Amino acid sequence: MTSKIFDKAAADWDQNSLRLQLAKSVTAAIKNAVPLSGTMCALEIGCGTGLITTELAPHLKNIVATDTSGGMLWVLQEKIKTQSLTNIETLQLDLCADADLLASRSFDLIYCSMTLHHVRDPGAVLQKCRQLLAPAGFLAIADLEKEDGSFHGDMSGVEHLGFDPAKLAEQVSRCGFAQVNTARAHVITKENVQRQVRDYPVFLLTARG
Repeated sequence: MTSKIFDKAAADWDQNSLRLQLAKSVTAAIKNAVPLSGTMCALEIGCGTGLITTELAPHLKNIVATDTSGGMLWVLQEKIKTQSLTNIETLQLDLCADADLLASRSFDLIYCSMTLHHVRDPGAVLQKCRQLLAPAGFLAIADLEKEDGSFHGDMSGVEHLGFDPAKLAEQVSRCGFAQVNTARAHVITKENVQRQVRDYPVFLLTARG
């Protein structure tokens, strides 16, 4: 169901200036928090149209960009061709259901942005990330801070109204990650469904394997 929603939205996804600003801020926050290098293999969960992956690609050895939406991946694939990006692999994947597709691989960096609140069981995703992360690898999760339900006009596919960063950090620690930190990465200022202009903070959580 969620993948169909994003399939329909894919063609116009990059036309939203708020999304572009968010991606720029999250990319900058990841670069600031993680010592990226050309030897690192990365995995993005919920890559969408690749707004973050295409910016991080020059700083990494390779990236496996995954999403449940074939429509989103098609847009990213067109960017890869147009920009002649040779180190991005796209894969249609539900991490919890299809993790065996990555069973023989490990990653130095696993990251996602605005994905976790669409996942019914974040704990299961965190466990999968722990299994796929190389020793001393980095986890980076950007998502909404806890909100009142006014952020999304359409609640289809929304499983969580953001997260309390401190509580999510505790959950990440319980999954076996170390050096867990959270910091505010961005603030989305937008008119919500009640026609009120509101600020919606976005945090970046980082941890080590």
